[in-house]
Formats: sequence, C-alpha cells, structure tokens
Amino acid sequence: MKPTPPDMALLRSFLAIAEQSSLSSAGVSLGLSQPTVSQQLQRLEAQLGQRLVHRGSRPLRLTPAGEMLARGLPAALEGVEALLDHVRASDGGQREVLRMVMPDSLSCILGAEFISASGPLARTVELRSGISPWIEEAFRMRQFDLAVDSPPFDPATRAECRPLFRDPFVIVSPKRAHGLAPSEFAARDPLVAYGRNSKFGAVTAEIAEALGAEARPRFSFDSTQSLLRFVQAGYGWAVTSAFCLFQSPGAARDIDIHLCRDDQVRAFFLLNRKEEAPDLAEEAAERLVRVFRRLVDGPWATLSPVATRMIRAANPDHFVEQTV
Repeated sequence: MKPTPPDMALLRSFLAIAEQSSLSSAGVSLGLSQPTVSQQLQRLEAQLGQRLVHRGSRPLRLTPAGEMLARGLPAALEGVEALLDHVRASDGGQREVLRMVMPDSLSCILGAEFISASGPLARTVELRSGISPWIEEAFRMRQFDLAVDSPPFDPATRAECRPLFRDPFVIVSPKRAHGLAPSEFAARDPLVAYGRNSKFGAVTAEIAEALGAEARPRFSFDSTQSLLRFVQAGYGWAVTSAFCLFQSPGAARDIDIHLCRDDQVRAFFLLNRKEEAPDLAEEAAERLVRVFRRLVDGPWATLSPVATRMIRAANPDHFVEQTV
C-alpha cells in the first residue's frame, strides 16, 4: 500500500520555511505560531521518512531532500490549486467559499459593505485584513483567492492586477496650526507617524521627510485611530490618506486636512493569480468599485466633505461630475 500523501497545509508550511529560512518568519507569513510550524515540519518529515531541514542551522538550511521538495513544490501546488478551483466551479453554480484579503485601512471603511454586496460571488465570503508585506506573501502562499493591495508588487507574486481606485495622501495638523503651510508646522512641530513595516508607512515617511520632518518621529503607531487622536489632541502633525480619515471621523472633524501633491496617491488593485478565475476577479473588482462609488456619494460625504472632495478629484474616471 502506498503511503498517504501529506496534506496541503503541511506542504504550504514547508514552502514558507524554505522561502523564509526561519520557522518564526514562516509562522508570521502563515499566521501561525512558531511551535505550530515546527510541529508541521516534523509531521511532514515523518510522513516522507526524510529529514528536510538541518537542525540547529541559522538561517535554516535545507537537506538535499528538502531542496528537491522545495524546487518542485511551487509548481505542483499551483497545479493542484488550479485543479481544485476548476472542480469548485464545475457545477456551473455559485462557488462555495471566496477567500479575500485587503489592507486594514480599506477593510475598516468598506469591508462590511463589500461582503454585503458580494452575494453572487460565493456562498461564503471570507474577508481578512492585514498590512503589507503580509498581504502579498499570504496571497502567494495561496491562503487567499483574491487580494487587494497597492504597488509595488513582487514579480514572484505572478498576479494579474485590476485597477480599483486611488486614495490621495493628506497631511493632517491640529487646529492650533490653522493658517500655517505644511512646510511651516512640519519644521516646528513633532511628527506623529506610522510604523515603517508596511508600504503605506514607508511612503508616508518619505512624504514627511520631504516636508522637513526629522527621520525619527516623536510618536509612532500602527493604528490610524491612535495617530489621528494624537493629532487631534495637539501632539503633532501626520501624513496619512483620505481613506484613513474615515476610520476616525470624530477626530477628523477636529483637525485641518491638507492635500499632498497630485502624484502622491495610493493606488489599489485587485490581484488574482495569472490565468486563474479571471471572471471571478473581474466581477469582484466591479463590485468593489460600485461599493466605493456608493460610499463616496453617500455616507463618506457626510463624515468628511473635505476628504470626500479630495477622493473624487483623485478618481475622475469613477465620477462624471467633479466637486472642486
């Protein structure tokens, strides 16, 4: 009797270990603890009857058997996943589950509305949020069917990218700085910043430094709500985006909002793996854009008319009549 082949979870876990050369880093990319990843590696080795990793090496090194598996596994997993996608859709009806991921800032302001509008896409839509580079890494590891993220994208992701909408970067300052240009209060007041462990944090840091901010911010947060409340309380100024203002509308009403340059925008794209589920991706992209338009024309305009005008101006293709 042939031995039972390992399940997909063990193989994906090993592939993450091979790519990261670290059990803990592989765990972060998979959303698992380091002990869980270690246990999965041990189970896989037991099922194959082969050592796959040299124990005690830092960074981890693969054994010859591990190298052989790591070389052939990506293509093999891709083929199996593609086959499973075809099987899921083979009855011509609605797919069972659609797994999606998008940035925290986007999920917070339109995730619920998208799920409400995504009924025809699948019987169940699972939506998770996170920060880059985890989103793209998790998508490459096939933890999700579709992803929403912003460039730059790693060529290894091998994704088709459908443009969705653009989110202009803005500078926010406390009311006491009213009347001052951003370059003036940037040189005078402390910077309240995002951590640099995401694409968004890295870009906002570059914009702040171009305005004359010190490279090391006085306050640093991963949470937009905390960042905006610190600005609202008068502790300093920050670079964020128009979308992020809707995460804390109460704070946004008590701060001044300054638009960055026209070319300083965050573009969102829907990612699907090349040659996989293009019709599903197209419909999901269309529904996301419809939800976006509906929010801009409705509740967002009430929450922050200033931010909404900036968003409309940054997305001329989505709005026939512009409000200047």
